[in-house]
Parts: sequence; structure tokens; C-alpha cells
Amino acid sequence: MAQTPKPSDIPNVFAMDQPQHMWVKLAWELQHLTDSMSVWKEDEGAYPEPVFRAFNTAVTAWHISDWLWQSSVDTRAILKKRFGISAKETAAGMNKGLRRFQDAVVEECRALYVCREIANGSKHMRKSNPDPTIKAMAKWDPAVEAVGLAKPGDLVMSLTIADGGDERDAVLWFIDALGFWERLMAAEKLFTGAAGRLQTKIIKATT
Repeated sequence: MAQTPKPSDIPNVFAMDQPQHMWVKLAWELQHLTDSMSVWKEDEGAYPEPVFRAFNTAVTAWHISDWLWQSSVDTRAILKKRFGISAKETAAGMNKGLRRFQDAVVEECRALYVCREIANGSKHMRKSNPDPTIKAMAKWDPAVEAVGLAKPGDLVMSLTIADGGDERDAVLWFIDALGFWERLMAAEKLFTGAAGRLQTKIIKATT
């Protein structure tokens, strides 16, 4: 008989209820973004899959900060100690602490600063005070030789992010963000391992 997973204690999140779940989601989105950019992969009809996936990847990378801070009193205590944050366990104190935590992580990881700008700009379309040095761009350049499904003369998309004079492939920025969260969560023992694994669509019955 298959065992029904324990329902999440958090409303409105489907089955996800741990920071580890969001980290896995980020890794999954990054893999699918990379795959969608391949010139060997057919376009998804009328949908610009790489653009949608880049949007989602930036949003997830940034909002891991919320999931970590809001996850539990014990996790907040660990993060307060790691980043030297003083904040009370009240509604106002938690909000103030979250802002301080987010300010601290963007100081340590420039890629997360970039993700914050893109996530907030994408989610709300326009920010009131955007950083003019951060630019997320989609470009189309002519293929110079036949590779995959592209022929000479075709225009091939690339997604880049510029931070001032540092312009790189968007995937590289997202890899940096993923790596920062992985190092932090591993060092502070915030991964829950197999016990926190999300269940698959079909849970097989045991015989």
C-alpha cells in the first residue's frame, strides 16, 4: 500500500514547504533554461521558452532568501548568527530581519543582487528605483555556420546580463547564485537531505 505524504503545514504552496525544495526548484529551472537555449532543441511553438525560463530562474534564485528566513525560528537563529543580525521574533522584527538578511546576502553574492533587480523588475514590470547598471537583455545574432537547427543567416537568441561593464551569459549569473545558496545551506546544515525530498507525481504501491 502506498503511503500518503504528510500535507504541508504552509498554505498556498502546493507540496513545497522547505528551503531545500526551493533550492531544488532553482537547480531544476537552471537545467531547463540551459536546455532551452540549445540550438539543437526545437522551438516551443509560439512560446519563447528561454525568456520565460530566465524570468522564473531569477525569481526563484532571489526568493530563496524569503524561504530561508521565514522557514523556522531555528533557521533564523542560525542566519542571525552567521550574518550578525539582531531582530526580534515579532512580526515587525521578522520583517526588519528579513531586509537585513537580504541586504547581507547581496553584499556577499553579486549574482543575488543581480537576481533581486531582475526578479523585482520582472515581477512588477517597472521598479521605482531600478539600478541603471543592471541590464537583462535578449539579443539575436546571425549564425556564421550551420550548428544544430541553425543555418547561416539565421538569427540565434542569447540571454545576457550586464552589471556595469561585466556582461555575461545569464546562465553564468544564475550558476553563481545557485552556488552561493548551496554553500551557505551546506555550511549551516540547512539541507534536510532525503527526509525533505518532494514526492513524485505517482507514489508506487509497495508489494
